[in-house]
Amino acid sequence: MATHHEQIVGKFETFTPTIPGPDYSVETRQGHARTRKPRNTCKRCNSGWMSRIEDAAIKPMTPLIFNMDVPLRMDDQRAIAALLCLINMRLEFLGDFRAIPASDRAALGETGLPPAGWCMWLAKFTGKRADDLVSRYNAMMAGMLTKPKNIGPAYCNTQVTTLVIGQLCAHLFRSSFVPFIEYDGARLAKIWPLTGYDINTQFLPTIPDQGVLSLAEALPRAASEPPRNP
Repeated sequence: MATHHEQIVGKFETFTPTIPGPDYSVETRQGHARTRKPRNTCKRCNSGWMSRIEDAAIKPMTPLIFNMDVPLRMDDQRAIAALLCLINMRLEFLGDFRAIPASDRAALGETGLPPAGWCMWLAKFTGKRADDLVSRYNAMMAGMLTKPKNIGPAYCNTQVTTLVIGQLCAHLFRSSFVPFIEYDGARLAKIWPLTGYDINTQFLPTIPDQGVLSLAEALPRAASEPPRNP
């Protein structure tokens, strides 16, 4: 069991940024990264609607974490999507960047479902660096052609989070500016918004270590690329 983990900011492994971003920093924290618990919820929420979301997702999530082949029905996909959304919302508070508004947290608590603007995908993780790839979060202010009134880490409008939980890789996108279409060359199974189809996890796409890194950095990498000629 790891005695510590590192929280790294401003480091990219698949490209060199050409646009302004956070300064590089490393902070060593006690305990394994999976044991971190964001202190950003009240007791009432933690034991109320958050607990209901977590309880509903235990049954469908467990086989995915341990690479057991099961069918994911619509209700299973809803429950997993809600839990991943909750995890993403809480993880955001471990850093300084904010792209998820309070209205999304309120909507998740009221409906038990991810609000509009969220997309989520799953894959089987087949890599060896699970401990290094627990959580990768990137936030940005997308699509601004003129200088906004408020600018800085607290005023982002788009975020992507990539999680590795056991043998499950989950990728989450949320934006209040632009709807997500698809990644070029990425094989992932969408669970949110619902497609209307059950998923046989035996046939989930697989993703190795480098694939997780490339996926986690796909959006900031694309933002850093020069515009293509028409």
